[in-house]
Amino acid sequence: MSLRAATEHCERDLVSTFVADLRSHLVDYYQQFGADIVGAGGNTLQQAQDAVSLDLVVELAHIEDDPYVHDLDDFRVLRHPDVVFPGSDIAWFAAYHRDTCVLSEIYDFN
Repeated sequence: MSLRAATEHCERDLVSTFVADLRSHLVDYYQQFGADIVGAGGNTLQQAQDAVSLDLVVELAHIEDDPYVHDLDDFRVLRHPDVVFPGSDIAWFAAYHRDTCVLSEIYDFN
């Protein structure tokens, strides 16, 4: 797929891209912290991945809603409620370069 085609696809379906990227990110996250998470009563990796939902994703419209303060002229930032400890104040974020839709980073913040 050409860069242009990939960019157009990402523009059309950035929410689905974020859902897939977050589920993938959770694998590494759980490799590091999974035992502590489950020991503290949090979700297993499978439960966390299953809790990631297209319907819960929102795109940020205001820079002050992003704890890492990405310039929204340069990035599209999406947020999802916590899937590790559901109901917590933690949220998961992903920043994508606006021009290319390439993932810059995924991070959680409380």
